[in-house]
Amino acid sequence: MQLTSQFGFVRAFAPIAIVMLALTGCSPSAAPTGGPNPTETTQPTGDPTDTPVQTEFFSMPADCTGILPATDVAAFAADGIILLAGPGGKYGNELITEPTPEMSAGGISCYFGVDNEDPTLLRVNVLVSAVALDATSRATVIEDLAAQGLAQAMDERGDVTFGILGVSEGQTTANYNVIASDSWISVLSSDGGEAAFLAIVSLANAVHTANYS
Repeated sequence: MQLTSQFGFVRAFAPIAIVMLALTGCSPSAAPTGGPNPTETTQPTGDPTDTPVQTEFFSMPADCTGILPATDVAAFAADGIILLAGPGGKYGNELITEPTPEMSAGGISCYFGVDNEDPTLLRVNVLVSAVALDATSRATVIEDLAAQGLAQAMDERGDVTFGILGVSEGQTTANYNVIASDSWISVLSSDGGEAAFLAIVSLANAVHTANYS
């Protein structure tokens, strides 16, 4: 059993002779069919590479057990969803054969899903990642996300966001990225559409709550 991830934000949890839910992110060739909900974000003004004035600071979680608040972890557990993979997860990094872009940038990626008590039937529901950024790496991340054609906006904190609803042919999963002055938080869902997108926006905000002070 293996979890694989590829650059270009094509993220597939590809099984080796097993049945496993595919979770795919956004590739540069995928045409976005939707973006951030207007009630959640606003259109950006100015240069997105400009570093906003900081009023709070990111603290990189030591592992995936600290990437979300305890209330969100408990809500997941009530639905039978646990931390499957990533540092601190049930299977650690042993199932991840290729790093996510966030891992390659020095961050962590955390795979939450249903274990089913059968390692051949893992279902990954969401992939939650966090990365600490400096001015140089922040500009690179923004450039890379913008090049993929993701819908760009700005959240209520003034952070740059990139997202896709994930309802088109060839792009069926929701993807949301928040680029703050000192962090990159991303969440991918196994589902697409507005409900899935709003859910991962909420999760991204939860990651912010858990790791900013």
